[in-house]
Amino acid sequence: MQWKFSRLLRYLCLVLLLFSAACSNDKGEGQANQQLSSPSPDVALQTDKNPPVLHAEHWETPQPLPAPIDMEGDELAPFITLAGDELYFFYNTDLSLSEAKRVLDGISGIYYSRKVDRVWSEPEKVVLSEENALDSCVYTDGQTLWFCSKRDGNYKEEGDLYTASRVDGIWQNWQNAGEQLNIDYDVSEVHLSADQNTMIFSAFRYGGFALTDLWQTRRVGEGWSEPANLGDVINSTEIEDYPFLSEDGLELWFTSPSRLGYPGFAIFRSIWQDGAWGEPQEIISNNVSEVSIDRAGNLYFAHFFFNEEEELLGSKIYVAVKK
Repeated sequence: MQWKFSRLLRYLCLVLLLFSAACSNDKGEGQANQQLSSPSPDVALQTDKNPPVLHAEHWETPQPLPAPIDMEGDELAPFITLAGDELYFFYNTDLSLSEAKRVLDGISGIYYSRKVDRVWSEPEKVVLSEENALDSCVYTDGQTLWFCSKRDGNYKEEGDLYTASRVDGIWQNWQNAGEQLNIDYDVSEVHLSADQNTMIFSAFRYGGFALTDLWQTRRVGEGWSEPANLGDVINSTEIEDYPFLSEDGLELWFTSPSRLGYPGFAIFRSIWQDGAWGEPQEIISNNVSEVSIDRAGNLYFAHFFFNEEEELLGSKIYVAVKK
């Protein structure tokens, strides 16, 4: 099945929806103590017509993360730390909520859970602003948190890239990542190398192949080098987004429309060999996106549910455990 423009447009609308309004947070620093109740039985999980399809033998069949990660609304954009003991994700009570309701819900945003004795704690909202803000797309090395945010004072109406630092276990000192990354480079989703000196990011920039491409930049003093497109082995005339770079820098994972005929987006992996990125292989298919990987090799990703009329029902976080 060929990728249809209507599905592409629907996905783009979904992405825009996530940053279409600011949510109301309680004032204060750190992580809010607001917790959400365990969910009722999830209709989307029971009626999913296109569950994730795994094309590699090194992982178990993907399974949705249970409660308390699986809450009453929609979870997406997971980020798992290398140690596998901290999980960040974007939560929204209902992806179909109107803009007015999203502004007032006081819930939508980044959530955090910690694994203790193999059990995930009740997710708590991460507060990264003293004003109204809608935050998502997390990357962290444990000390610095990179995130996207729509809030007052941004360079871009659709949202800017921000950073925060961890002090005494609390994320604070949040600040805009600056004009170079947000305006000059128009950075969207990011992932940094283990030494924090190389950034892989997605952006729709001049010099790309058509839609959103993956780019690379390196630290130069207090700034970043001119971005280099990762080339036509990685990028295509479709969307390439949500990069993940392995700890050893030899694997690049990303999201792009399925090239094997499955509906929606798929998750790809490219291996660095002989000084270049190899041909990407489609690892997981069927309306999946935003992979994040811990040091054990477990794959955490978002899966979107649609009904038979191809209407979006919601999204959940899945994990494919490494064998």
